[in-house]
Amino acid sequence: MATMDYQLKLKSTRFRGSSITEPRDFNDEMESDRGRAFNSAAVRRLQQKTQVFPLETNAAIRSRLTHSLEVLQVGRYIAKTILKKLSKQSDNHFPLEFSEGFVSCIEIACLLHDIGNPPFGHFGEEAINLWAAEKVTACFAQFDDSELKQQLLDDLLTFEGNAQGLRTLHSLQTLNLSLTQLASIIKYTRTPAEAKPDKSSQFGYRQKKPGYYFSELPLIEKINQALSIAPGCRFPLVYIMEAADDISYCIADLDDAVTKGILSIEALNSELRNSWLKLSQQKPSDKLETDYFYKILDKAQERYKNNSDSSHHYILTLRTELVNDLVEYSADRYLKHHQQVFDGTLDESLLDGHDEYHCALESLRDVSVRKVYSCPEVEDLELKGFSIISGLLKTYGQLLDLSFTDFQLLVNENNLKHKIIETRLFHKISEKQKAAYLTATANITLKATASEEDRLLEFYYRTRLVIDYISSMTDHFAMAEFQNISASG
Repeated sequence: MATMDYQLKLKSTRFRGSSITEPRDFNDEMESDRGRAFNSAAVRRLQQKTQVFPLETNAAIRSRLTHSLEVLQVGRYIAKTILKKLSKQSDNHFPLEFSEGFVSCIEIACLLHDIGNPPFGHFGEEAINLWAAEKVTACFAQFDDSELKQQLLDDLLTFEGNAQGLRTLHSLQTLNLSLTQLASIIKYTRTPAEAKPDKSSQFGYRQKKPGYYFSELPLIEKINQALSIAPGCRFPLVYIMEAADDISYCIADLDDAVTKGILSIEALNSELRNSWLKLSQQKPSDKLETDYFYKILDKAQERYKNNSDSSHHYILTLRTELVNDLVEYSADRYLKHHQQVFDGTLDESLLDGHDEYHCALESLRDVSVRKVYSCPEVEDLELKGFSIISGLLKTYGQLLDLSFTDFQLLVNENNLKHKIIETRLFHKISEKQKAAYLTATANITLKATASEEDRLLEFYYRTRLVIDYISSMTDHFAMAEFQNISASG
């Protein structure tokens, strides 16, 4: 049986050298990562990015930031529960002196897990992907067919929040987080250019989506080498972050729907009971405690009846009971499959146990999909967001129409006399995003003559520049920017 040496995983190594010359232990380095993350502008922007309800003015409704803070708390709870259980095992495989850093690393992974999401959530993603399919594909026709061309085009045709999150932290914000911290947010283990495996594949779950772009491949190679991660495998702490997210959002989205008056407590209770009945009947009876969720719902309903002046008691009971149970369940599953988790080969979530706990979570998701995500208010705002992002991409996409020579002149001189509109658009792009472009293309632009491959790579990073700028916007900034450039404000 393989051994589990956590000191091979929990390391202080960074992609670039640290300015701190004195040696620091793992716990201290995780504290440094914590400070870098909390002080990042990308984290602050989460307060004005959609969780479920775009452009929400009610501060009681969750934004991406408040959601991420809740995920952080659940992640901390799972991590400490795992450590508590490990401390009672004689062969726990875990260096307990790393405990503080272990918990902090998971907390920050939870805080950062949505950092790459564009404005207006999944509809923002859809707008970017549709624009790329039309505009970027057409622009790529100028290059000769090659394996690299197809790889780069495939890469640009799939915007994925997880992959963009890694790019944001490493290439755009340049936080220089530890490789351990970065590895803890990489949920999926392929690029967009790699084929999606069948569900029956050993990688069916871990590679159902892209987890990183071509632009971050050197980082991925360094992470995998430094932390002994085999090809296609995950980092163990990812499983904890993922479970914390799943536990948090399913309850929170229903809570927000009640706060906004989309669902009454009576309607929510009825929907959850019906969903549990339907889903539990699809599970093998020997793997499921059939009245598990009913007991929780009955308890929540009783608390609500005794305090009917507020829906808070129903949601509080539902959240407390489920979070406590699902945290314990996640910790038990982590340890039950410890070797697979450590190796990163477990090809499912910690919550995919196909029993009453998994079924309860699926019941929450089912009601959210049917009654919250598809309600008219949400759908109308999503369509508005789609139009905003599509409009911005159409405008800023004009930068892709410039020739290689013209764009280099614009970059170097910050002005292109015969292209006034493109010059103004370029001025509006963030300096950090421009810096990422310049870093990526430095070896190309220094050459006296650019080859076909050089021009292809430059165009890839120029397209990334446009996508980086639009996807980093908050909902409110995107709307204001669209109104500004379209003179519709």
